Amino acid sequence: MAEVSVRLVGKGVDERLGVKPKIVRAQELVLSVTGHSSRSVIVDGIIRRLSSGSTGLIPMDLKRSTGYHRIQIDQGVFWFATEDSKLQLAGVSAMLRELGELGTGWTGQVMFSDGSGFRDPHVIYGWLDQWADSALDAIESVLAAPRSDTETTNVLSRRGGSSVRAVPTLRYLRSDPRHHLTPRNGGLISIGDEEYDPTRVVVRKRRLTVHTVPNRRVVGLLDQLAGAVDEAMEAGAREAQAVARCRLWRLRINTLQARPLARTLRDGPRVLAAERQTVELNDRRYQNVYETAKDFRRRFGWSATGDAQRRYSYVQSADRIYQAYAASRLAAELGLEQVSPVLGATPLAFSGSDFDIYYDALCPPSVLRSWRRMSIHPDTSRPDVLLVERASGRVAILDAKYRLGTDGFASEDSRKDVSAYMALYGLSTVSILYPGTDTAGRTITGNSRTILEVPVIPGSEALRVELPAILASLELPPF
Repeated sequence: MAEVSVRLVGKGVDERLGVKPKIVRAQELVLSVTGHSSRSVIVDGIIRRLSSGSTGLIPMDLKRSTGYHRIQIDQGVFWFATEDSKLQLAGVSAMLRELGELGTGWTGQVMFSDGSGFRDPHVIYGWLDQWADSALDAIESVLAAPRSDTETTNVLSRRGGSSVRAVPTLRYLRSDPRHHLTPRNGGLISIGDEEYDPTRVVVRKRRLTVHTVPNRRVVGLLDQLAGAVDEAMEAGAREAQAVARCRLWRLRINTLQARPLARTLRDGPRVLAAERQTVELNDRRYQNVYETAKDFRRRFGWSATGDAQRRYSYVQSADRIYQAYAASRLAAELGLEQVSPVLGATPLAFSGSDFDIYYDALCPPSVLRSWRRMSIHPDTSRPDVLLVERASGRVAILDAKYRLGTDGFASEDSRKDVSAYMALYGLSTVSILYPGTDTAGRTITGNSRTILEVPVIPGSEALRVELPAILASLELPPF
């Protein structure tokens, strides 16, 4: 069999892939495979088909990708990574680390290469915040009163009857006829001129058992939750509230793991990904466990190896990470506290004595509304960041854009986007937060309209420098 050769081809790229990842610029790429026996290739957890011919091709649009990708073909695994020209892989990791330091929860937009969640401690805490309490309630209820099922087994018996299994009985008797047959005139079995009775027969026996797939899934999920809580504690060292919640979850998990049923089923086969059973459709407790286990596997279930999971991750939307990072950095500069453990769970994301920040949400009409709010087609615009001065009601819109123009400042597309906000809300100034490496932004002014371009990246003080200009742009909305 020929050795499988996998190449990555694109503009300025022609790399042969191996286990050690090649890092290339994010763009449209073509995967070229030779020496393969199968035309099915798993690319980032999705089955793709190679084109016909001795060299199979797969086109991939990775212009917006920042992260690692996994290729599997003919049992072989190959890696490559794409990074953009902005903050690159190291910058994305730095933003996530700083988000963790700011205590920012996460809702799951960061993905593994097959669609499951980015294995970062504060990501796991965000997932636990959503799922842990309800899942533990369901697990506790099941362990207290588990549903049993009928199990059919074959056993040896001296009595016959309607439950005798003919084929297994004959197989048993033939295995050792001298010991399993007793001579008797008029016996049930004739061999030549001799007649015999079996000493034992194989019969069907039914019994109730709790060793079922749904019950094993309950115990398996409990163990997975234990590991997730332990991992989330890594991010909670700086957050007293997170630490307290994780400790409470862990104490509860420890108590449930000590239950007799949990100890009995722990050593059985792993069934977290097993097919859904009937009881998991009609019993709310088991339904909750199944849905939680399904979401856990989707977000956290994949890894190349147990150790590689943190590194080999595909950030599906780096711009969403940047949006959360920019909002958190602004809140930190203003001394605001996060309202919910999971960023975005409520429209009001950060609050303090002087300012509020609404994050990626429809603006409350009492705070900001557009000229279209009272029209027959109201708008559904969601500014990335809405800064509100509590005493005066003045507002400022800031749009986080993970883009760069050719001059190193914000891109022209970004300026067009914020210009639409200016017209929609009747504001004279809007700010763009972008991943620029310069220490200072710039101001674009004309015809009584202003766009502030403010670079925001890990380790930079530019936001602090430009903060007075942002606060000076606060104005009362006209509508």
